[in-house]
Amino acid sequence: MVFADLPQAVVVSGAGCEEANGVYRATEKEYCEAPVYEHADRGQELKITREPHKNAKTGAVKYGWLLGKSGQPLYGARTESLTVPASGWKKFGGDEPIPAIKVLLHMDEVFFFSADDSKLAGDDAMEQKDWQSAIQHYTAGIDMLKQTTDRLNEGFRSRACLLLTQRGTAHLQLKEPKAALRDAVAAMDLEHSAAEALALDALTELGFKDLSHKILEPVGSGHILDPAAPLVLRCVDRWVSEIVNHFSEADADTELPMPIHMPSDRYLDGLDEETRAAVIKKYIPDEPFGGTAVISNPTECLELMKKWEEVFSGMEFQSRRKALWDRRDLSFPQRMMETRTMVAESLAKVLEPMGFAPGRPGLARCVKQMQIHWSTDKNCANKALDLEEMADVSLADLE
Repeated sequence: MVFADLPQAVVVSGAGCEEANGVYRATEKEYCEAPVYEHADRGQELKITREPHKNAKTGAVKYGWLLGKSGQPLYGARTESLTVPASGWKKFGGDEPIPAIKVLLHMDEVFFFSADDSKLAGDDAMEQKDWQSAIQHYTAGIDMLKQTTDRLNEGFRSRACLLLTQRGTAHLQLKEPKAALRDAVAAMDLEHSAAEALALDALTELGFKDLSHKILEPVGSGHILDPAAPLVLRCVDRWVSEIVNHFSEADADTELPMPIHMPSDRYLDGLDEETRAAVIKKYIPDEPFGGTAVISNPTECLELMKKWEEVFSGMEFQSRRKALWDRRDLSFPQRMMETRTMVAESLAKVLEPMGFAPGRPGLARCVKQMQIHWSTDKNCANKALDLEEMADVSLADLE
């Protein structure tokens, strides 16, 4: 049996020795043909291990599982199984009561159980009309779900929808309609029928009752949430604010703004605002890498590639290309690097007036945007193949 087939987590609760309670994760360490489980917070100090016991008279060796602290046993269970037992545990130096043991095949199940506990606590707070405490509990549950690895299964989606809907309801009770709309929209994007009534109530509170169907039209299409981090809701916060500002100033017939997914939302999630702002200021330049130009549709992409074609077919470029490939002192990687530099320099007069940065950064930004249209528009894809033949370089390698 490989470790992948064995439980990845053990949840210990209700132990008389309180520090033994918590989540134990399977490690890559092996002892007695079974994985060693270490406490998620306290590491090697608290372990669950399979241990041998040799009969002094017969010499026979039997096995069992021990939960111990710093090498001293607290609780144990006799079994020959390679799997941590859920029952049969006894006191071996620890205090009463004996802990309840829950054995889970995947770590995601741990996060699901924690999220469920947070939801129950939030529901209790809702019954007491303690809206702020309810929000804190539901947020804790959402934070647990963020740690899961499989975000496509029904267990994740159903729990996320319930937690978001309940938290949004609490926000609405606190007269926070923008936060309520954010949570409702997120729930609806995961499951379209979820939280629609909450979204309509929030839009009514914001004064957009007549525009509610227009505003909610793109919700549920999968374009609102960041698919890589569906419960990081900064993009939805920004979108809700844009919607409110947009329809407060613009005509109802104007085009609806769409959410913008930013990598910093995902990677800096969990930081407080001050720390997050400091990190962004230090590592993310005010001007986007490679310039500010945008290729917004296939027609613009095709027109730009025609300008590239003029450059590549020109006498100057072809002469430089031939001279480069005639050089015998360059290895193939060096030649390709020189080719990319040559292409960037040759296209500068085409790209820089559009707002792309000089040199390789601007070319990389341009190619990254073009790739979207190469993969979705046949004319753009065909033109890209023509350009690659003329330049003797893969355009994707220019990014």
